[in-house]
This record gives sequence, C-alpha cells and structure tokens, in this order.
Amino acid sequence: MQPPMDLDPDVDAVRDPAWLVQAREGWCHTDDLLPPGCLHAAFVRSPHASALIESVDADVHAHDGVVAIVTAADLPPEWRPIPCIVPVTNRDGSQRADPPRTLLARERVRHEGEAVAMVIARSALQARRAASRLAVRYRVLPAVSDAQAALDEQAPRVWPGMPSNVCFDWELGDRLKSDAAFASAAHVVRLSLRNNRVVVAPLETRNAIAWHDSRHGRSVLVTATQGVHWTRDVIARDVLGIDPGALEVITPQVGGSFGAKIFVYPEQVLVLAAARRLGLPVKWSASRTEAFLTDTQGRDHHTCASMALDEEGRMLAVSAETVANLGAHLSNYAPFNATTCGAPLLGGCYRIGSVYTRVRGLFTHTPPVDSYRGAGRPEANYVVERLIDEAARQIGMDRAELRRRNLIRAEDFPFTTATGLCIDSGMFQQNMAQALEVADYAGFERRRSASAAQGRLRGIGLANFVEANGGMALARLMEPGGKPRETARLSFVASGTRVRLDIGTQGSGQGHALAYARIAGEALGMPAECIDVFQGRTDRLAQGTGTGGSKSMLSGSTAILQAVGQAREKARQWAAADWGVPAPSLEWRNAVLSDARGRAMSMADLARLAAGPALHPFDQESTVTIPTGTYGNGCHACEVEVDPATGECRIAAYVAVNDFGTIVMPTLAEAQLHGGIAQGIGQALHEDCRFDPGTGQLETADFGRYHLPQASRLPRFDIRFNGARCTTNPLGLKGCGEAGTSAAPPAVINALQHALDSRMHAQMPERVQMPATAGQLWRLLHATQEVSP
Repeated sequence: MQPPMDLDPDVDAVRDPAWLVQAREGWCHTDDLLPPGCLHAAFVRSPHASALIESVDADVHAHDGVVAIVTAADLPPEWRPIPCIVPVTNRDGSQRADPPRTLLARERVRHEGEAVAMVIARSALQARRAASRLAVRYRVLPAVSDAQAALDEQAPRVWPGMPSNVCFDWELGDRLKSDAAFASAAHVVRLSLRNNRVVVAPLETRNAIAWHDSRHGRSVLVTATQGVHWTRDVIARDVLGIDPGALEVITPQVGGSFGAKIFVYPEQVLVLAAARRLGLPVKWSASRTEAFLTDTQGRDHHTCASMALDEEGRMLAVSAETVANLGAHLSNYAPFNATTCGAPLLGGCYRIGSVYTRVRGLFTHTPPVDSYRGAGRPEANYVVERLIDEAARQIGMDRAELRRRNLIRAEDFPFTTATGLCIDSGMFQQNMAQALEVADYAGFERRRSASAAQGRLRGIGLANFVEANGGMALARLMEPGGKPRETARLSFVASGTRVRLDIGTQGSGQGHALAYARIAGEALGMPAECIDVFQGRTDRLAQGTGTGGSKSMLSGSTAILQAVGQAREKARQWAAADWGVPAPSLEWRNAVLSDARGRAMSMADLARLAAGPALHPFDQESTVTIPTGTYGNGCHACEVEVDPATGECRIAAYVAVNDFGTIVMPTLAEAQLHGGIAQGIGQALHEDCRFDPGTGQLETADFGRYHLPQASRLPRFDIRFNGARCTTNPLGLKGCGEAGTSAAPPAVINALQHALDSRMHAQMPERVQMPATAGQLWRLLHATQEVSP
C-alpha cells in the first residue's frame, strides 16, 4: 500500500519532478522509472580477458541518435579510481597490493566484459546498437583465470608492474602452536577442497538513473544498492572529489542482491558524470549477459586443510592454506571475505585447541570477486565440516559422535574460540540432537537398503554451523576499535494515527519493513499497520550502514528502540508540562503514560494533542553504536539418492534446526532459510562457473549453461527453531539471513560423499568437489569401478 503523501515532509511538488518523487516514495524498482527527456547509456565491453587497446573509434556522428561517446581519455584526471577499502597486512609486515580500478579501461583490458567506452544516445536501442558497432582494435594477450595457475611464476601477469599475481599473503593464528599440536596428534586428516565460483544472479540486474539539478547545484542518483550512504560517500568523496552533501542517492525497491549490490561500480559513476555534463537525466540497466560478465562474483577458493585429533577423537588443531581468486580488480571489500571475515570461523562451533590459516589472494583475468551471501563464513564452515566427516571415516568413528564430543557445551558460555571470537550463547548440542532425531539418523540404514534394492546409492550428511553476524569485523578494519552504527528517524503525523520510520538499513526483498514496523509498533503501542517504513534515502538520514552480514535486524532494531525511547521521553516531558506535574512522577507502562492520580494516555493520543504547525515535538532521529555482534547457529541434515547410471542426485530430505535467538517474524526467518538453503544447494550441485583456461573467457555466460537450482528439484525443507536468547542486544535476536548458505553446501556434499563411499564399502580414491554435477558424479563412480579389484 502506498503511504499517504503527508508522511513525507521533504516532497516539493513544485521543485521535484514526478519521477523523482516516485523514486523517493520507494514503491517501484529503478528500471520502472523513465524521466522525461531521458538519455540512455550503453557500454562498449571487451570480448577478451587480456588485451592491449590499440585504438577506439569514438566518432559520435557515425551512429544514429548518439549524443556522446566517452573513453578513458575523456575522463578528468582528478577523478580517482574506485577504492578497495579493506587493508591487509601481509605475513612479512608489508601491505597488500593496490592497483587502480579505473572507471574505463586505459590501454589494457583485464577481464572479459570490462568497459572500454560509454555511449550516450536518445534511446536504449540506439545506445546498444552503437556500442555493439563501435570499432575497437585489440592486441590479444595470454590470460590466466585459475588462481592456482596464477601462482606460477610463468603465469601471465594481470598487472605487469607487479612482481607476481599475488595481492596479499596473510595469516591468522599461531603457527608454532599449530605445528606442535599436529606433531603430537594421534590422527591427522588432510583434505584438498574447492569452493567453486558462483555467479550471483539476482533477479533485478544492476542499474542507474542520474540527474543533475543545476538550479540547486545538486545531483541525484537512483540505483539498486544495499546502502545508499556508502554508495554516496564512495562516489562523491573517494572518486569524484566532491562534497557528499551535493549528491543524493536513492534506492527504491530492490529485486535481490546477495551482496553484489553493496559495491560501487564504474557504471554508476559514469552515468552520474554523463548527467552532470549533458544536463539531462541518463539511464542504464544491465543486460543479463552484462551481469554475468561484470557483477562481482563469489567464493572461488582452493584450500588444503588439515585436522589433528587425539586418541579419543578430540580436535586439537585445524590448519588451512587457501588460494583465493580476487579477479582482475579489487572490489570494495574483496580481501575481506577470505581473511578477517571468514578465517576466524575456522574453529566452527567446536572446542578446537588451535587454528592456523594462511590465505593468498590472487589476481586473475576474471571479473572481480567479492562478498556473496555469507561472505567468507560459508567457505570456512565448509572446510571444518568436510574435515570432520573425513576424520570420522579415517578413525572409524560415527560422524555425529565425533561432532558431539567436540561441540561447545552449555556450561562453556561465554566461549572464546581459538581465533578469539567470544560466543555468548548457542544451542549447539541441542540443535544437533534434534536434527538427528527429526532426520531419523538412527533409521538411515533401512532407507539405504531400500534405495540399494532399486539400484541407487543413498547417503546422509550433517553440518553444524555458527556465523559471526553484525558487521563487527568490517567496522574494526575501518578504524581501530571501530563499531558499526545505525540510524532511525521517527516522524509523527499530526493526527497521531501514523508514524513514519526512516531506517538506515536497506532491504533487497527480505521483508525488513514488516519486521521494523512490528518492532516500532509494539514499542510505541500502535498497530504495525500504522508504521510506514522508508529505506534507501540519503536526504532523510544523516547516516546509515545499509544491509550485509546478517545484521539488519540487530542494528535496525537497536536504532529503532533507542529512537522510540527518546521520543517517549519527549512525550513524557511534554505531558508533564501540560498536566502540571513533575516529569519523574510519570511512568510508561505497556506503552501507556500514566501518573499517580490515574490519568493515562497512549503515545498516539499524546502525539495528537502535542501536534502543532511546526515539526512535531516528538520527532526523533537517533544514531546508535552496536557494541557486539551475534552468533546465529544450527545443524542441518541432508539425505540424498544417486542414480549410478546417470550420476543424477536427488535430495530426498532436508532438515534444518537453527538457533536465531528471539525471532521477530518467524515467517520471514523461515523464508530466509529457504532462500539460503536453495542457494547453498545450487552451489553444491549445479552452479558451475567456468572460464576457458586458455582465453579466460566465461564459458557459462547465460542460464542455458549456468544452472540455478529449480524449485521443482528441491524437497520440502523441514525447518525447526531453537531459541537461545542472545545476551548482547535488547531483543535477544541473532542474524539469520545467510545461515542457509553456510550449512547447506557441506551438508549436501557430506551426504554425497557418504553415498558414493558406500559403493565400494570403502573410501573412494577421489573426494567429491563442488559443484557435484551429474557429470562429475558419473565420472567419480566410473573411476571407482576402474580401480576396483
């Protein structure tokens, strides 16, 4: 339902064009908007992964409807590259490499799809046609797309001025302590793992509409993001060198993001620059092919991992060496995922004595890699859970029993992991016990026998998980001791019947607004339907941190409750003056203000009486600091059936038991789990992002070759919630949005490995890797037959 216009005091129907008012109201997607007189942008993109640019034909008059063609040579020299904001200190004390990410390629292209020029035309079709026909001469160079291959000293250099393709060489933990634990261990398990690259593929592609209001000296950018304030500050302050106050960024409805729309991209800056230069609105929307080639992608790790255990199966140490593919350019957070965000989770939810990890980030001739739903935490959890299954096989112990012996216990809280994370609460033992019961773990052999009678292989897999949520690690990187912040603003309507809530977090389809309305409504004593929630506007809030890291309910609710508390105090002071009593004699009880004489009023009644011609006296904007993050956790169990004749895998059952503390809206939490599990299954079984090893070109650049999970091939997810109230925030909640992607891949692959191992009643010579497509499984099964005696 569209909110009433009197809820937006910033709307100026005379000054602001109708399309801009519509964008600010937020009840549309960016591509739904078409400003009058709008020009359209298209980009000339390299067909090569590595090449020198010898010439660009930028003759505007050669193309119908074209009003401008922009190349790197046309950009002002004072404009700076898009920054990577994450510092990394190498093992030797030096800092990571920091090559420039320019808005358009200069002299050389470094991945297929990199923009060489921008075309501005009077229609989208004219712009695309001109871009496809614009002549660019390239001299093709050798390319490298695999991070392990890029380690070779003879590999083509992505950045010729660098001594190698290594961007950083980082470590976490005490290597000497780790080595000692391995030396004294009764059992040592080693495993080589691939965490495959994924294409993010949100339903809505990236986009931007820019307009420059020369009369008032301001620019407006409407674009799908996960945080308008971040986008504004990077573009204005870091790239263009202008006052962020001169740029308004608006994000209306967003059709999915999964991390990819956190980041600033060249197209957003260039469309804005074109609008400022030409004096007309300029619009761009990516095609699906452009999205495949230019959106940030996710994962892409090669890890050699080891686990040390004593005679009784207690986990002494975990060690991991990871080679992480960063792509050709550093995206804004790129080094963060494999290092400070993910690596501390290598202890999982277990009492592991020591953790050591070394991570090398490599440049390759591929699109940039950055945060994808979970951002390093699913990668770490995958390593731990695969290692545990491998250890159980090698030492002859039941996989559930090995986990049970090492899980953090209730009496251990607060528990500090080997990597320094302080976990305040969790239902680890209970989660796994319930998952085993619901999945009928004890009765699995009966089902395996039934499958075998039909010529099929059956396996069951487990995966515990814990996630560090709240954005704490990133805030500490930005400044020593830094903490995340969030802002909420309450605006009361004169009638007292409605409240406008502006919030600095942003949804991209999760339903945040429904949860925020419930939280604010309960605190104010008003129905949730009377709270109108707005997100994605820099003109309404001084600051906001957007969404990411499963932190929106934590940070958003904390800001809302503080704003409500301060608004209630304003109401109490107003009532004290109006009633002629001391303010300390008035008390809020169940959202009703009362005094000792029995006089009582609701917030809505007080707001109606206090309203005047100016701003409402109860209006409140509050910015809060989030002191501590949360640790959502759970246990997932997956059962699969494999047809040896085809390699096809069917997920027969999936159970997810989760501890997310207090759950504001269970239907939304369950929906987030559905989506995360489906994406995790997609990565485990289907999503095969491949580059030609010779040319570096993407071989799976459309949905005909890159396969997303289909609802028809997914089982009914049996989702259960355990609620250990979090002790570090007012509502006791924990992050849940990315949990499915942490648990599903290891649960699925552990189940597959269990199924395939049963064929020979022994371990297969090669371990299952993601994506476990039908072709890969068929090859593994036939390889097993060939080595069978």
